[in-house]
Amino acid sequence: MIAVDSCCGASLREEVVCYFCGRLLQPFVEWRCPSCGGPGELVHETEFKPSKIKKNIHSMWRYREMLPPSMRSSILTLGEGLTPVCQTISPNIFMKLEYTAPTGSFKDRGSAALFTSLRNLVKDVKGVCEDSSGNAGASIAAYSAAAGLVCRVYCGENITVEKALQVRVYGAELVVVKGSREDVSEAAQREAVERGLVYVGHAWSPYFIEGMKTVAYEIAEQFRWDLPDRIYLPVSAGTLLLGLVKGFSDLLEAGLIDRIPALTAVQTTYRPSLYEAFKGVKLGKRDEKPSIADALTLENPPRLRQMVEELKAVGGDVDVVSDEDIRKALKQLGLSGVYAEPSAAVAYAGVRNRLDELLYSGEKVLVIVTGFGCKATQHMQLVE
Repeated sequence: MIAVDSCCGASLREEVVCYFCGRLLQPFVEWRCPSCGGPGELVHETEFKPSKIKKNIHSMWRYREMLPPSMRSSILTLGEGLTPVCQTISPNIFMKLEYTAPTGSFKDRGSAALFTSLRNLVKDVKGVCEDSSGNAGASIAAYSAAAGLVCRVYCGENITVEKALQVRVYGAELVVVKGSREDVSEAAQREAVERGLVYVGHAWSPYFIEGMKTVAYEIAEQFRWDLPDRIYLPVSAGTLLLGLVKGFSDLLEAGLIDRIPALTAVQTTYRPSLYEAFKGVKLGKRDEKPSIADALTLENPPRLRQMVEELKAVGGDVDVVSDEDIRKALKQLGLSGVYAEPSAAVAYAGVRNRLDELLYSGEKVLVIVTGFGCKATQHMQLVE
């Protein structure tokens, strides 16, 4: 497809293609490939230039000229992005506080990008349908409200009270589904067809990932183009991970950086799907009880193969942590002034398990703190 950039009047190329087989997909209609079942990837012409950064805009939209053409006009925003970086724990360890986003999680970047493209590419949208463990559902609900759209969010039985309340406060209908996280996704996909809604599942949406790459742009700008040596982040669906890879790749291609930081994706021993696929092993002992990291629940993420291939291509790694590791990380983060929810603390738990080594190395380490502690109070009570 061709999208028109209203900022300059030029027609710019923008396509969604299947990551697996390369088939051209219809945006927001074919959310998965009808030929092979693969996820879509958004392809567009771009070149990152610091001169194109709109420095008077204090949100992720300062980078809109580097985003797909369908995101360069009629922007839907609640002020997401440009989250702070603070130095804590030690002089060489930094935290990027994504929990300062409008709904308290990093998912707002993806939602803002997705809804901006949706309003520019699809006319007469009746409403949207999303499946989520909580944070994405709350975010999609908020941006649906801002867009004036009907929204149905499907979730599992273990959604926290706080996240369920968020979804409802934004006026969305919350539908609780019994069964696995995959059962929740199937219910949302089925209902979207039956009710004539647009399925905007964040785990499948290539537009959502485009919003996430602004995290990489911000990190580069905030560190004055002298990037951290290592970046730790929690991973389930992989939208943040893939967004970081895309964003840093844009910067590398433009010659603005000479390397991509060593990315470490951290998962729980309860849901270690990326760890097992990346390492080619089966975790010897999985936790049977659901983890306190309630946002990291996907057993079979649709972009698993893509995550493995792209993380290996940039020399990244995957680690796993236990609930006990997470509780210790939460306590240490809290004593440093950082109030993260358990799913967000997973990243620092990975750092904490190697803390002596990382402190001794002197490397600059950045931890992405993806969600606010108030989103999971019931789990925070377990931290002594």
